[in-house]
Amino acid sequence: KLVADLIHTNIVQTYHLGESHGVYFIAMELIRGANLEQFAQQLHDRKRQLPKELAVFIVSRVVRGLAYAHAKTDKDGKPLGIVHRDVSFKNIMIAFEGDVKLTDFGIAKARGFLTDQEGEVVAGKADYMSPEQANFQITDRRSDLFSAGVVLAHLLLGRNIFKSSTAEESRDSIMNMEMLENLIVQSDLV
Repeated sequence: KLVADLIHTNIVQTYHLGESHGVYFIAMELIRGANLEQFAQQLHDRKRQLPKELAVFIVSRVVRGLAYAHAKTDKDGKPLGIVHRDVSFKNIMIAFEGDVKLTDFGIAKARGFLTDQEGEVVAGKADYMSPEQANFQITDRRSDLFSAGVVLAHLLLGRNIFKSSTAEESRDSIMNMEMLENLIVQSDLV
């Protein structure tokens, strides 16, 4: 229900939560387009590189949606502490019309509303996690911003520097990789 109250141009709208014959469902906005993973694969298949300006634009729209969710308050004005926890290529939609929308708040948490074993289990895609998530620690909005930064780096470099052969190795990379040195070595961006 919290996610249904997130009404922002850069967040896929949830229209209805319901149950039918014991099966729960969510009716969401239909986005005619592709997720960022599909979009990046099409670029790769065509041997094209995403212009840096477009990469920055895409992530700026994701961050706008996150800022809105992070700032959401209850009826008394208390922050809800919403954290998406799964900002990744698969959860960013690019509409054919050019809109950028963040989707799948399915593992989002909100302070005081969800009890989900955070700190005991890892939620999200290992290649895009913040160090806190990768290390089974409590997350806050900074975790989402780190993940958005990983998305931006992936768009600019053409690959995710944290991606390893297993989720455990990816989490280890996130927690232990020397970031600045690695980016300088692998990039002509600096």
